[in-house]
Amino acid sequence: MAEDQNMSMDQIEFMKRMKAIASDLWGGRYTEEETAETPEPEKKKTPQEKPAAKSPLNIHNLWKTADETIDWTDALAHGAPSDGLTGQRLWSFYHKHAEQILSGNLNAYTEVLQKANPLGELTDFAEEINLRAPDPDRIESTFICKEDLLEEDRKQYLSALGLRIARDLLACLPVSEVAVRGEYEGETVYSVTFTRQQLMHRNFAFVDPVALAEECGAQFI
Repeated sequence: MAEDQNMSMDQIEFMKRMKAIASDLWGGRYTEEETAETPEPEKKKTPQEKPAAKSPLNIHNLWKTADETIDWTDALAHGAPSDGLTGQRLWSFYHKHAEQILSGNLNAYTEVLQKANPLGELTDFAEEINLRAPDPDRIESTFICKEDLLEEDRKQYLSALGLRIARDLLACLPVSEVAVRGEYEGETVYSVTFTRQQLMHRNFAFVDPVALAEECGAQFI
């Protein structure tokens, strides 16, 4: 090479030694003819990571999630969904009933409960769940306990399901309180009334449902 012709023998020898040292350090073959950097090997493509699977509902996490709250004032004011979550058909139903809901019409309450089905996700945790709205500020729910869940962890089961029922109903309708009663073999085994005020500003990911139920005056029989 022209560059080598302008070098002394000592300089050429020095360059060879430096290349040999580089070869030893990096573990690759390095020859005098190589004048360009060796391209990095192509990185293997790794499959895209799948999002973590959602934990199935059980009596140890049942109360931690709940339905999205329906903003009835917003539903009254807008004919199209403004929350980015509700489909147009269901929102139109809310919009149609919003004025009656906000005025405390109990027939409208019943229609919304039937259409929205706020407790639909809880059917695996009770033999039966019934609802009634005796007045515009209160909903009452009674569930028939499942024997296996009651025997697994009695207080945990009753408290977890009771709290989740209350959260879903408070999210669905603008009531002030939800009364929950659990029954087994025709007898009441659990009763509690949760108020909206009591459940506000709670981090339910860290709530002990038994302690909260007792704080709200729950009776376990």
